[in-house]
Amino acid sequence: MSLSSFSQSLIQDSRLIKKQLENGLTYYIYPTDKVEGQAYFRLFVKVGSLQETEKQRGLAHFLEHMAFNGIEHFKANELIAFLEKKGSKFGHDLNAHTSFEETIYKLKVPTKEATVVDSTLTIMSDWVDGMLLDPLEVEKERGVVLSEWLSKQSPKNQSGQIFLNTLLNNSRYSQRTVIGDTVSLKHFKHEELKAFYQKWYDPSLMAVAVSGDVNAEDVELAIIEKFGNIPSKFPVATLGEIPNYTKDSLIVYSDKWTKKTELNYIQLQDVFKDVDNEAAYQKYLKRSVLNKLTSARLAKLSFNDTKYNKASISVGNFLKSKGALVATIDLKPENALRGVNEFNRYFQQIAQYGFTPQEIDKVKKTMLGAFKRDLNDDKPVSGSGMINQMYQDFFYGNMIISLKDEYKLMEDCFAALDSIQILKAVKENSNTKNPFHYLLTTSNEDASRLPNKEALLEAAKSLKYQEVVPYENDIDIPKKLLSTAPKSGTVTKIVELPKIDAHEIYLSNGAKVVYKKSILEGDNVLLAGFRKGGFYAVDSTNYINAQYAATTVSMSGYGDFSREALSHFLAGNSAKIQFLIDKTRSGFFGSADGTDIKTLFELFYLKAMQPKVDSLLFDQLKEAAIENISEKPKTKTEKFQEEFKFLVRGKDYTSLRRTKASIENGLDKAALLPIYNDFFGGANHYVFTIISDKELNEILPFIKSYIGALPKGDFDNSYQYKPQPINKKPVDFIKAGGDSPKASFSLVFQQDAPIKNVASLEIKNEILEAILKLELNKRLREDLGVVYGVSVSVSTTKHPKSLGRQTIGLVCKPSDVDQIASEIKTILNGLASGEINFSEDLEKVKTNLNNTFNINKQKNSFWTKSIRNYYFNQYKNWDFVTDFESMVNKISKKDIEKLAKKYFIKTPQIKAVLYPENY
Repeated sequence: MSLSSFSQSLIQDSRLIKKQLENGLTYYIYPTDKVEGQAYFRLFVKVGSLQETEKQRGLAHFLEHMAFNGIEHFKANELIAFLEKKGSKFGHDLNAHTSFEETIYKLKVPTKEATVVDSTLTIMSDWVDGMLLDPLEVEKERGVVLSEWLSKQSPKNQSGQIFLNTLLNNSRYSQRTVIGDTVSLKHFKHEELKAFYQKWYDPSLMAVAVSGDVNAEDVELAIIEKFGNIPSKFPVATLGEIPNYTKDSLIVYSDKWTKKTELNYIQLQDVFKDVDNEAAYQKYLKRSVLNKLTSARLAKLSFNDTKYNKASISVGNFLKSKGALVATIDLKPENALRGVNEFNRYFQQIAQYGFTPQEIDKVKKTMLGAFKRDLNDDKPVSGSGMINQMYQDFFYGNMIISLKDEYKLMEDCFAALDSIQILKAVKENSNTKNPFHYLLTTSNEDASRLPNKEALLEAAKSLKYQEVVPYENDIDIPKKLLSTAPKSGTVTKIVELPKIDAHEIYLSNGAKVVYKKSILEGDNVLLAGFRKGGFYAVDSTNYINAQYAATTVSMSGYGDFSREALSHFLAGNSAKIQFLIDKTRSGFFGSADGTDIKTLFELFYLKAMQPKVDSLLFDQLKEAAIENISEKPKTKTEKFQEEFKFLVRGKDYTSLRRTKASIENGLDKAALLPIYNDFFGGANHYVFTIISDKELNEILPFIKSYIGALPKGDFDNSYQYKPQPINKKPVDFIKAGGDSPKASFSLVFQQDAPIKNVASLEIKNEILEAILKLELNKRLREDLGVVYGVSVSVSTTKHPKSLGRQTIGLVCKPSDVDQIASEIKTILNGLASGEINFSEDLEKVKTNLNNTFNINKQKNSFWTKSIRNYYFNQYKNWDFVTDFESMVNKISKKDIEKLAKKYFIKTPQIKAVLYPENY
């Protein structure tokens, strides 16, 4: 069937409002109450560093910073303060980014108050035509942006920059690094910043996008009122041109920081855009299918004891002006040429013969199944997902269509999509005869083990003329998940939990199931569970084995199924479940639509009771684990990081770095299944959570038949690991030897006193963390301009024993360390003593916490997490869910001061500073 018969235009989603004002500004509005009381706002600008003159280098990004430092209706930091007071959080809900071709301002705001929506649009209007660019604020921001530049300086980033430069192919893009350079940032004139703003922040190059719980009519009227009278000069922002490669070439880059040896094949292509008709949609869909098929094929081949570690091939856009085919091989240095040749063979099998009907059928079933479930659920469209579609429409011309229309297009396309059509798509998207640029990145140590450059280039180029036979992979797929039905268990009692409108179901095998009716519309079920224990419940001799048990089993398969056969069996089915072990607990999380609920419970039982370990696969995993461990001498930075870790955590088998010998001698195939069975093969002490819109009497048969069928088990889940005692004295850990021009600064405080009310303390911790971060950023970033940002963490845990830990971290100029340390000490003392009046910040943080809680409470995952926390931390009541806002609002300034005093004044600190080499 020819594409010409599908060439009619697509029809825009009828719920979407997309219009353009006379001044050229485009606006999008999509009302959806997927999350009640919340909406996403974006200002899209078709301008980035590409539009800068030589004197303006870095100013597109600098201007983005200035948007938050004074606009017509909000002076200086009033903008951030206003939105935070209303429940948004700077950095999380209020942010922006700049790249070569775009600048995007991002807001996520609560919408219950119409005035907040109106004010948000006022802010966006001011960004278009009301930035103050006050000279004093500009000078203050120089320090912040220079600190951001410094934070990005690391020799470890050099290989990534070389990859980017290879893609940019000596075009104008290569000369317009987004952040600029220190010369331009230090010395640009104020007039240049104003000139850039006045020329390029033009309505004709912009779009306002709004998606979420809003009144569309009110939002449209406000957009017309606030943006309609902004004048436009209709400047033309042309995209740059990146020429295709004209011949094959190889770049080899090595340094002492690169960990892996990777060979990239890069072939530049035309950008793919303007998906606004059915023929273009078919092409887009086939490219998507092709990428999924390629990823699945290469993942399957990686289990075949390949001469390389792993590989990938993908086709897509990397700029609005250019696309690329990028293939990457993670090579084994001692087998580099053989690895390249093997990969080339697999690449050519795809290029010459495409994919098998079985492979294609699996991908089609999976994609159609996902779309059909979304369509049948009849749920509101995600606000964040719609914002992403608006971005695609504005920048790439990819039309927004309804889910129903897209499903029909996909269904029609897939009906005719066979191996012949896919092979045609392969040839359209990748021509191995065209020139490639090859980029090999490796460590200095491994570079000496590799063949010479000429041999590597010749090996890579052999892709173009390698003869191959078609790929064959007929998989035997069993007809049923379980060959025999499990023997049902019994329910011993059911207890109501009226506080959260749920039930506890006790089973004869020792399991406890908490069932709660879903608050969301849609026929689906979540199945989760946990048991205290995890890696810390095994002895030191099995610590490594416990870390590999669940991963090895999941790759080996279950019962009569190989991993690949199970994947094919489940194609198009919504049931999925993952088993995990972490340090302090084991557990699982799964979900399915209501129609697939039996499959979900069968899959759970299969994975719990019928694990297996494939010997060949285990050998490969062990070999790869050993291969990935470098035993070259540690750099001074690595030594510093390791010693710092030992200072904080202690030095024992959980914190020591793995060695080749520890994996070789410690990782034992015979130990993996017994460990897996200990963790998952018995129900005793497990707490299961089921969230579903089905009634309890509909769920009970599945509970009894599958959860109840598990044996009780006798695994001792008490913690075997005893953490090292924490440091009780102040420590200054100061070293020189960093591999970049910046200094890394950290403060750590720890307490080991018994924790009583975990739920209440966690709320106080979250408030203190937010306030401390605000105060540190206000002083160090906004006032002094000596940092780009400060990371703060305040946490406590009862597992495996009580521990409180608070950390402050940042990077800065080495000469600023002493000043910063002094400023932080002053702030910590001020918070603890009450000398700093943080009452306004406290109210903002409380508002934000309550707003976030009310948003999260609308998700089923909120309940699985809350139920787990209740039992895991042994809370005394459900107030942390039912009375959360009251708990938050009761926390006073005195409470936070008292906590700050306990953490930061009464507790000895570990101060760690890594200065640059030879400082």
